[in-house]
Amino acid sequence: MRTSKWLLWVALAFLGVGLLFVAGWVPVGRAVGAYVTLPVGTVLLGMALIWRLLEGQEEGAAPAEAGPTGNPGEAAPPKKHGGCGCGCGH
Repeated sequence: MRTSKWLLWVALAFLGVGLLFVAGWVPVGRAVGAYVTLPVGTVLLGMALIWRLLEGQEEGAAPAEAGPTGNPGEAAPPKKHGGCGCGCGH
């Protein structure tokens, strides 16, 4: 499983449990440390969204750096025409 998907599910779980605690639907009693679940969920959600954004940029940049066969380590073939790139041959 991709890390961003795993992180997203953990964040949603923390957010859900945190909302249950803060809304008072689940009594916390003297375990006031349970209230930390809501802020932890929001931080993890932000991290998951940033991770997904970076994964998308990473996947989008990979084909541009690859050679003609798709291997990133392979160099592009030399050009047949001149140095200007217009095809005039000088």
